[in-house]
Amino acid sequence: MGYDGMKPKLILTDLDGTLLTREKTLSPGNRAALERAARAGAEVVVATGRTYPAIPQPLLELPFLRYFVLINGAKVYDRLEDRVLYRAELPLATAEQIFDEMEGVDATVDCYQDDHGLMEKRFLDNLEHYIHDPHSLRLVRMTRRPCEDLRSAVRAGGESVQKVQFYFPDLAERARVKKLLEKKYPQVILSISLPENLEVNDARATKGAGLLALCRSLGISPAQTVAFGDGTNDISMLQAAGIGVAMDNADPETKAAADLLTGDNQQDGVAQVLDQWFA
Repeated sequence: MGYDGMKPKLILTDLDGTLLTREKTLSPGNRAALERAARAGAEVVVATGRTYPAIPQPLLELPFLRYFVLINGAKVYDRLEDRVLYRAELPLATAEQIFDEMEGVDATVDCYQDDHGLMEKRFLDNLEHYIHDPHSLRLVRMTRRPCEDLRSAVRAGGESVQKVQFYFPDLAERARVKKLLEKKYPQVILSISLPENLEVNDARATKGAGLLALCRSLGISPAQTVAFGDGTNDISMLQAAGIGVAMDNADPETKAAADLLTGDNQQDGVAQVLDQWFA
């Protein structure tokens, strides 16, 4: 597929590794490309593994950003009407079973509940052991609330969680845990969006499901959408979109699922594609 014959009505872009630079900033080139697309009438949507409060302020200040696919599709949010359009959360019982699986594993354990990240203080106090990527390290410090006991905190918070997440100092151990959880828990979906992490969502919580829910709400055909991503949590979205675009820095599995490839997130890869339609 290519640029001919379709100017997208809906543009969905991942943040980390896609729209944002390695330093987690929005480049002038990508910002200008989004602004041109919005002026031309396209709906620009952030589709991220982050919660809404964890989205960088410069993005939240863009007046045309109304819809957000959050926490890998666990929540689709209309901020203009302060309304949730789609929700798919992990039952607390499943989350606690996964906590059990992680006992004794050399990895952090945290989760998102009610749009906030929760992590035990023992992990936050020793993050450098688990996370070596400096940008991921800063992101976790900014977006996790400390607690003494994760189980007690989430039990107090409700009957479900939005996402469970781990960071592994040993990527071979990450691969082992991923394989184990995929085999034992068919009701969840696992993905990787950052160099050392592993994310667990309810199987209904994917960015692809979020894209389709948003299309239904807006009366837009999925064929009229374009989506950008780099991580394995973006694969479902690239497959659901009319045109799925993978960054040059994307995971090989993500590239294989894409219709187009573009430059990496340090080269304004999102703008490179959007400028074909909205120059």
